[in-house]
Amino acid sequence: MRHFLRSHKQDFDPSKSLSHSCSSPGMGLSDPVNVLINDSNGFDKLVFTAQNSVNYIGRGRLSTFGIDAQSLLKFFKVDEEDRLSSVFWVDTRSRIAYNRFSDVVAFDTAYQVNQYKMPFARFTGVNHHKQSLLFGCTLLADETESTFIWLFTTWLEAMSGQQPGLIITDYDSAIGRAVELVFPQSRHRYCKWHIMSKMPREMGDTYSSLPRTFQVEFDRCINKSETPDKFESAWPVLLDKYNLRGNEWLQLLYIDRKMWVPTYVRDTFFAGMYATQQSTSVNSLFDGYVNARTTLQDFAEQYEKALDDRYEKEARAEFETFYTKPVLKTPLPMEKQAADIYTRQFFIIFQEEVFESLALAVKFTGEDGGRGTYEVARFDEEHKCFFVCFNIAEQIASCSCKMFEFEGVLCRHVLAVFKAKNVFMLPHHYISKRWTRNAKDEAILDVQVHGEMQGKSQKGTKLQYSILYQEAIKCAEEGMTSDHSFRLALNVLREARIKIVDAKKDAINPKKLETMASASYQDENTTTASHVDSSSAPINPLENLKTKTRDSSRENNILASEQSSSRVTLCTSGKCPGHDSTICLWLKDSSQHTSLDNQNQKIAYTTSSCG
Repeated sequence: MRHFLRSHKQDFDPSKSLSHSCSSPGMGLSDPVNVLINDSNGFDKLVFTAQNSVNYIGRGRLSTFGIDAQSLLKFFKVDEEDRLSSVFWVDTRSRIAYNRFSDVVAFDTAYQVNQYKMPFARFTGVNHHKQSLLFGCTLLADETESTFIWLFTTWLEAMSGQQPGLIITDYDSAIGRAVELVFPQSRHRYCKWHIMSKMPREMGDTYSSLPRTFQVEFDRCINKSETPDKFESAWPVLLDKYNLRGNEWLQLLYIDRKMWVPTYVRDTFFAGMYATQQSTSVNSLFDGYVNARTTLQDFAEQYEKALDDRYEKEARAEFETFYTKPVLKTPLPMEKQAADIYTRQFFIIFQEEVFESLALAVKFTGEDGGRGTYEVARFDEEHKCFFVCFNIAEQIASCSCKMFEFEGVLCRHVLAVFKAKNVFMLPHHYISKRWTRNAKDEAILDVQVHGEMQGKSQKGTKLQYSILYQEAIKCAEEGMTSDHSFRLALNVLREARIKIVDAKKDAINPKKLETMASASYQDENTTTASHVDSSSAPINPLENLKTKTRDSSRENNILASEQSSSRVTLCTSGKCPGHDSTICLWLKDSSQHTSLDNQNQKIAYTTSSCG
C-alpha cells in the first residue's frame, strides 16, 4: 500500500507518458492505463493515479472489431465441432476471497458482453469494505436447467465444496430448480431488482397499456409494506384496481413472494446485496473494459485487467482503514469503539446510525419476562414508530426494522434505547466480524472431508490439491509480516514437507497416518496432510524406530547445512537471530506473543550459528 503515500507519488506528466501512443484500434478507455501498468510492473509501481491518466486522455476514441471466437481457443475449450460451448473460469484470488466471504453470493445472468449476445453470468459477493467481489464467471451457450446444473456443480467443485450461506439469483424457474438440486444447504432468495427490471418484458402489451400510476403503486406495495399483513392486504387491492387478477406472471410472483418481497426476507442476512445499488456496482466492474464491440478474445484479456483494477480499489480501502483516522460526529464512546473496529466504509454506515439516534425519542411501554418493550420515533415523526425489545441483563435487543439481521448494522432505534439505558459500548455479539478491519485474518478455511475428497478419483485429487494450495498461500501471506514470522513459517513448512515426503516413501495407510497426524497436532500444534497408498502393510515397531531416526537425521542435516551457509548471530534477548536487540521485532511484539516464547526460542536457537 506504500504507493498510496504522498511521499511515494509524483505529479502526472503527460509528456512523459505512454498515453500518447495508445490509440491503436480496439483499445478502450482503460487500455492506456493498462499499458502503463504493464510497463511499470503493477499498480503499486505507478507514480500517478489511474484516474489522472483517464482525465488526461478523455473519452471519444472508437474501438474496432477484432478477430472472432477462433482466437479464444487458447483460453477455453470448445465442443467436438469446434464451436464455443459454455465455459467457466475462476482465479486463485477469487477462491481465497470466497473462503472469507461466502456468507452471501449473488448469481446474475443479465450482463451481455459482446455482439454475439452470449449471457455472461457472474458469481459475486461483497467484502468487508462493502466492495463487490467476483467469485467466478461463465459464458453460457444457453440458459437451460442442465446448463445451470453443470455450471453450479463446476463452481462448487472449484470452491472446495463449500456451499454459500445465501445465494441470490434471477427470477427464473430453470435456475431455481438447479439451485435446489446443487445447493441444498444454502438459503435461496430472488433478486428484487431483477424482478422489477424484467416486468415490462414479462407482462408485454398488458404492461404498456397500464397507466404510469401502476408502477408507482406497485413499488409502494412491494417496498412500503412494513409487515406481511400489510402486504397481503395491499396486493389484492392493487390487482383489482388494474384488472390484473388473471396475469400469470404476477400470480407466480405472489406464490414466490416469501423469496423476494422485502417484508418477508428482512430476517435474512444479505450483506447489503439486496439493494439496486449493489447490482449497479457489480455491472460497473467491467465499465471501461468491455463494450458491445468487445471480441471474445479481448474479453478474456480485459477480464483480468478489470480484476486488477478491483483489487487496486480494495488496496486503497485497506490503506484508508489502517492508516487514516475518521472524523467523529459525537462524543459517544460507542462511535470511537466502532471507528477502531470496523472498516472505514462500514464505519461510515454505522456512524450515520449513531448520529441519527440522537434525534429519536424513546418511550417505555411495558416489560415481560425481563424484556422491556420500547416505542422509538423521531421527534417530528411520532406517527411512525418502531418497536424495540431489550433484555438489559443479557444486553440483547431486537427491532421491528430488522436492520441488524438484514445488513449486520445495529440500527438507530436500538442505539437510541442503548443510550437511554446507559449502554455506551457495543456488546460483543453485535460486532459482526465480517465487517471488521481484520475480517480476513480472523476467517479460516473450514473444510468438511466428504466422500468426494477420499480415494484417488480425479475430483477428489482436485479438491485435495485446492485445499492444500490455499493453506500454503495463507502460510506465505502470514509469513511475510516480519522477519521473525518468515523464519518461523519457513521452518514449519520445511518440517511439514520432510514428514510428508517420508510418509509417502513409507506408504503408511491413511488411517494410521491420520492417527499420527492427530497426535502430532496435539504435541506440536502443527498440522500435516498427505495422500498415500491405502494398500500398505502394517508397520512393525523396529521399522517405526528406523523411520524416527531417519527423520531426526534428515532434519539435523538440513539445519547443519543452513548453519554452514549462513552464519547468524543472536540478539541479546537470546530469542531471534540476525540482529541486535535495538531493532528486534520480537521484543516489540513480545506482549502479544508471550504464550509462544518457549516454542519460538527453540526455533531461534536451532537456526543460530552456535546451535
